[in-house]
Amino acid sequence: MTKSRSPAGLEEGQPKHPSRPLDERAAAASAGRFIDVRSDLPTPPAGPSPYQGRAPPLLGYSIREFCRAVGISVAYFYELKQAGLAPRTMNLGSRRIISVEEAQKWCRERTEASESARREARQQ
Repeated sequence: MTKSRSPAGLEEGQPKHPSRPLDERAAAASAGRFIDVRSDLPTPPAGPSPYQGRAPPLLGYSIREFCRAVGISVAYFYELKQAGLAPRTMNLGSRRIISVEEAQKWCRERTEASESARREARQQ
């Protein structure tokens, strides 16, 4: 009776490639056995990594993104622009961008204007 060999033609416990070290867990898993993980190995953090899925900070809006963010239509944005009430835009190549600071400034100005209009309406 001949000695049965593993499918790779190697004895168990021998690395497939001599230049690579043998990983006990990988060899055991490929043979259908699973071994306990040593407790001295570092465990990954319980939650997601603080760097995983983090988008770069937003520095500007396209006109469509700005309109979506403040809840107005693009057509109304251009009406505001004709009336001189839209936020300032800057050209970036062929795109028009509204900086985050400009958008925040515009929101403050619109809030103040609506509050002053309400105050004036109450006084009349």
